[in-house]
Amino acid sequence: MSKQWFIRLASMFLIAVFLLKASPVSAHEMNLGGSKWAIEKDRIVFTIDLGYQLFPQIEGIKDLGYDLEHLSDEQLGTIITDVIQPYINEKLSVSVNESLYPVKVDRIERDREIWNIWLEINDISFDQQDNKVKIDYHLLFNETKNDHINVGTIYFTNADDESLQETFNYTQPNLYNTFTPSNTTWEFSMKSKPPSVWSKIYDFIVLGIEHILSGFDHIAFLVALIVIGLTTREALKIITAFTVAHSITLLLSALQVVTLNSRFVESMIALSICYVAIENIWKKQAKYRWIVTFAFGLMHGFGFASVLQDYVKGKSDLVLSVVSFNVGVEVGQLMIFLVLLPVLYLLKKKIPARQVTIGVSAVIFILGLGWLIGRVFDMQLLPF
Repeated sequence: MSKQWFIRLASMFLIAVFLLKASPVSAHEMNLGGSKWAIEKDRIVFTIDLGYQLFPQIEGIKDLGYDLEHLSDEQLGTIITDVIQPYINEKLSVSVNESLYPVKVDRIERDREIWNIWLEINDISFDQQDNKVKIDYHLLFNETKNDHINVGTIYFTNADDESLQETFNYTQPNLYNTFTPSNTTWEFSMKSKPPSVWSKIYDFIVLGIEHILSGFDHIAFLVALIVIGLTTREALKIITAFTVAHSITLLLSALQVVTLNSRFVESMIALSICYVAIENIWKKQAKYRWIVTFAFGLMHGFGFASVLQDYVKGKSDLVLSVVSFNVGVEVGQLMIFLVLLPVLYLLKKKIPARQVTIGVSAVIFILGLGWLIGRVFDMQLLPF
């Protein structure tokens, strides 16, 4: 088989990914929503996430006659003040230690097919040893004829506004609940005591694991490094070089000793993926790959740090948090290698090793090129 055949195969693979991303959902899934609640020392900030077909069903929105695909800032403001805020006042209530607090709609954002309603409750007094929180949720039950479900997650956090979305994306929720027509009330306790050291270590290890496993660019880079066919000794050298390199820059960046522009860092990470993939295609052996890996690993460390910085800002236990996060990254990498190595071994028993290397590397190069163009020109070419 020729190199051209594998490049064609790579293109077909990417088209399949896009088609899968565009697959329709069932009617019941259209009425499914989510809510993420960040409970801080004196406030609650949360978002109610509704699909593009569910959001317009909120009572009063269709009456405005707006084109929701092309809303002006003035129209969005009218929706918030005239529809959403009164609706929230009627359908949602939150009390702490039996004191009812007003819920304010902060803003509404749209992320592709999801509408995010951001809300906040300020000046809360969590002054008891065991604070009782009660949430009464009655949104969209009437409009969907009791077919609406909202999956809620609670995060006990001190994240600021800028890092709140990262908290929702990359940390483990403390509590879960599902709001349904038969389960409209969620009651739980919030103890006012600081988390233990072991709890902090665990949280940052989990954060590191989740980040590496959800980082498609980092995974692509790791696959490109080992798919060329290495001896066990060479593989260990590469893994060690990558680990040492990104550990250095992760710590330096988190401590704010060295800082780089995040767009430049992400672009360089994409470039590193393209480079290794091209090297795999045109070279049968990659001598001294551990040196290249170390150099690019330094840049990947800055990428890891960009996620971590918002969580460690102002913390007294900064070094402990960074080290724990890095341990999580290493555990995640090990998990990836433990899956990849047997898969590649089995593939190369069925297909000539060189063909596997070229085919996989062609796919990785196309992905890397898509990320590189998107990051350099600030546009999204890939859905992940």
